[in-house]
Amino acid sequence: MQHMEDAGSVERAGELAVAMQHGCLGIRVGRLHRLVARRFEQALRPLGLSISQLEVLSALVVNGAPVKPTDLAGWLAIERSTMSRNLALMESRGLVETTETSPTGRSQKIAVTPAGISALADAETAWRQAQAAVEAAIGPHAVGTLDQWLARLV
Repeated sequence: MQHMEDAGSVERAGELAVAMQHGCLGIRVGRLHRLVARRFEQALRPLGLSISQLEVLSALVVNGAPVKPTDLAGWLAIERSTMSRNLALMESRGLVETTETSPTGRSQKIAVTPAGISALADAETAWRQAQAAVEAAIGPHAVGTLDQWLARLV
């Protein structure tokens, strides 16, 4: 009897695998992310920055005031543990700093430093080149389309 269940599982797994290869959004979005991120990572590597770090720096600059790491993680849809690791690395490099800590030490606010602002400014050419290359490959309306999708999923 177990052999027949195994055959059924193999058949169902095969059908699912084919369906996923033909139309899984998760797989395609993951692949798109890897390919696009790779372009940006290659462009930013000589500067010692990752696209995630650039995103954090830009969010802090746009916000203009110190923010709680949990709020920043929420805005950027990044796991809090990932945000903590990124901020620790960025703080060790002097790109961000802790500006306020609660009396219990459990809550803090992070701000961009002058070095972080310089790093962001220095990344302009690399970012613009990567942005232009990706936009040329996928079209000028990609940002608007992605923003619509993101808004619907949030």
